[in-house]
Order: sequence, then C-alpha cells, then structure tokens
Amino acid sequence: MNPELLIIFFPIGFAIHLYLCRKFDTEPQKVKTLLLYIYLVFTILLYFSGELNLRTLFYLILGWSIVLIDYQHHRIPNFITGYFAVALFAIALIDHRVFDSAAGGAEFLSFFGFLAFATKLKIGFGDVKLAGVIGMIVGMATFQELINYVLLAAILGLCSLLANPNGIRLKAQIPFAAPMIAASLVIWPMLHMKG
Repeated sequence: MNPELLIIFFPIGFAIHLYLCRKFDTEPQKVKTLLLYIYLVFTILLYFSGELNLRTLFYLILGWSIVLIDYQHHRIPNFITGYFAVALFAIALIDHRVFDSAAGGAEFLSFFGFLAFATKLKIGFGDVKLAGVIGMIVGMATFQELINYVLLAAILGLCSLLANPNGIRLKAQIPFAAPMIAASLVIWPMLHMKG
C-alpha cells in the first residue's frame, strides 16, 4: 500500500472515530486511539505494505470505534453497521468481489442469527449485524473456520469477563464486539484478507 495514502487514511479515520463517539455519547479515548493508529501505521508499513487493502484498513479503524461504543453502551448502533455494510459493498464493487463479499456477509449473518435464536437471544442483534459486516470483509468461509471463529470469540469473551474488575457475575452482559473483532483478526489475518 502507498505510504502517503496510509498517512492520509488514518487522520480521516480519526475524524470518523471522533464523530461516531460524539454521536453515540462515548468517550473517544483520544490518546489510546492515537497510539493504536500510530502502532497500526508502523506495523502496516513494516509488515504488510504491499498486501493490505482498503476494506481491512476500514475494518481496523471502525472496529475500534465499535468496540468503545459496545463496551460503554452494550449495543452496536444500526447507523454504524448499516453504513459500514454500504461502504464495504462499494469497496467490493471496486475490487470486483461482490459475490464473495455478499455471500460471506449472508453466511455470517445467518450463522450468527441461528446462534442468537439457539441461545434464546443471549447474543444480541448488534453482534449478529456485526458478524454480517465481518463476513463481508472476510468473504466466504468454511464451516470449520466459522466454528473456530465462534469458539475463539467465546473464549476471548470469557477472558474479558474474568478480567472484569467488578468480579464475575453469572448474568453479566459481555460486550461481544471486541472478542468478535479480535477473533476475526486471528482466524483470518490480514494476509488472508488481501485483495
């Protein structure tokens, strides 16, 4: 990826992050966000300079905003997932991967929708919609990848529950966006998401 484009993309992403946090009354954690973006810029330039694409960058930047909003309010707004899906569809048109993106989104959406109903709605619909967006980024996945993804996200969610300073409560709501995003970056690393 062109370093100049990368340097331009992150300030735009930071402005979008600030807008979303202000719109949904969330602390933007400016210092942590800037440190994360600086880390991402250097990591991308050092290790992924020729292999990263626009949808992955978009995912990394908006993923952080989604994590903060979900952590504070225990919800993922339709505004974010809806516009995110539209932007990803436009990127898929440019990348000539519309079928793969749409099929991946439908696959993840239906799989997590089934999980939501099977668990009597213990998985929120915001998480189901976020899974659809992740599917649009990843594209079609095998059943084994989906199972590994769900298991890793569940393990990460339990770890976040164990790390909670308020202690473990059986009825605790787990903001599941962070484990879902982290698990997707482990199961399908950025090398797999290249265009």
